[in-house]
Amino acid sequence: MQNISTVKKRIMLFLISMSIFLSVLDLFIVNVAIPKIRVAMHASVADIQLIIVYYVIGYGAFLITSGKVGLKYGHKKIFILSMFSFGVFSLLCGLAWDIHSLNIFRLFQGISGAFMIPQGVTLLSSIFVIEDERRRAYSIYGAIAGISSVLGQILGGILPDLDFAFGGWRLIFLINVPIAFIIGVLSWGVLVEIDRKRDLKIQPLSQLVMVCLLVLLMYSLVTGADYGWTTTLLLVLVSAIIGIVLFLVIQFKNYKKSINVLIDFKPFTYRTFAVALIALVFYSLVQDSYFFIYANHFQLKLDYTATQTGLLFAFQGVGYVIASFLSLRFLSKYQERFMLFGLLLMIGGLVGHYWLLSREYILFYEVALLLFEYGMGCGVVLPSMFTYALSSLPTDITSIGSSLYLTLQQLSIALGVSIVGQSYFGSIDGHFNSTVIMIVLLIMTGFVFLIRYKRRLSN
Repeated sequence: MQNISTVKKRIMLFLISMSIFLSVLDLFIVNVAIPKIRVAMHASVADIQLIIVYYVIGYGAFLITSGKVGLKYGHKKIFILSMFSFGVFSLLCGLAWDIHSLNIFRLFQGISGAFMIPQGVTLLSSIFVIEDERRRAYSIYGAIAGISSVLGQILGGILPDLDFAFGGWRLIFLINVPIAFIIGVLSWGVLVEIDRKRDLKIQPLSQLVMVCLLVLLMYSLVTGADYGWTTTLLLVLVSAIIGIVLFLVIQFKNYKKSINVLIDFKPFTYRTFAVALIALVFYSLVQDSYFFIYANHFQLKLDYTATQTGLLFAFQGVGYVIASFLSLRFLSKYQERFMLFGLLLMIGGLVGHYWLLSREYILFYEVALLLFEYGMGCGVVLPSMFTYALSSLPTDITSIGSSLYLTLQQLSIALGVSIVGQSYFGSIDGHFNSTVIMIVLLIMTGFVFLIRYKRRLSN
């Protein structure tokens, strides 16, 4: 790997970074376009929630096993196949004939994204073997993810407003198709393969069981809250919960017996990592719920266009990117206190959202500044929490810890969209109810870090 020219390394970095670009883009671009899709597809509240939920479930549930698949069959090969798969399911999303087909394709689009990302990260670590080069490569990779989140919010507003014959909202999916196929073709000729472990065992049955249980859980939660709890839905919900508990118990028992399992529990033995995951659950319940709520609120209640909504969220994204760079400097010095500061910014932003948006006259720039402030809080907390969690782990299990972290994050996001989304749409005071729930969840996040900070001082 060390004999690769600098120019070729940069080209490979660009190709690999397009995986995180597409994956992040498709999460944020949909948030803003949700109201347009709902009208075009005559969808219910449950249906539009599942557009986000299924993508996140597919993405989060397969992160654990996708790295193993790449190690067994070849990271380059899996990267290219998943890139093509992402393009195919993006095309199908753009051509979806009803909301149910769209949601199914979104699930598989998320699964494709889950297989792209770990392969790309592993390839980067093998291509950039010098520590300084690797650090710069990861910085660029992360910056592209941040740019993608901002661009996704802008395009999610602009594209649905275009006068497109089949519906402008379809462009938010179709835009991925040429990018994915071009990157896939170029990657075949440019990327290099790394050593494989052909005898590595994976657990396809365990993975399938896990995904099915999660889909049933989220479908019953979202549908039951929207349409009402029938006997069938209650049975599905209870069965899914029991199934998930049994699945985790069996996985843990097999882990204790040193049997090869889907979920490696070793990172949970490190207290800082475990504490960070508890905080992560509370925080992630808010993370994408915020975008879901305000994408709808701006367009349905304030009569902003999709383009205006996208521009507003772009201010939030800029605030996030700026603060995320500051987090690299201040986290090591202030640790939990720095994240508590970010959470206070977010809580203050949510209070400001409710106060400002409840006024009779609202100026566009006031909303933009408020979103920028909220984005600063997110930029302080989210990258810091990830670094804080993984910094306590030995190097040899960092990759396992990161997979567990990202999986729990994505699944919590899916649950949050369901809970907070229903609180918003379920009553006349939905804006107040959803705001209170998000503030309470952020306070609980801060409470976890505050306890950890006091215990660390006492030791």
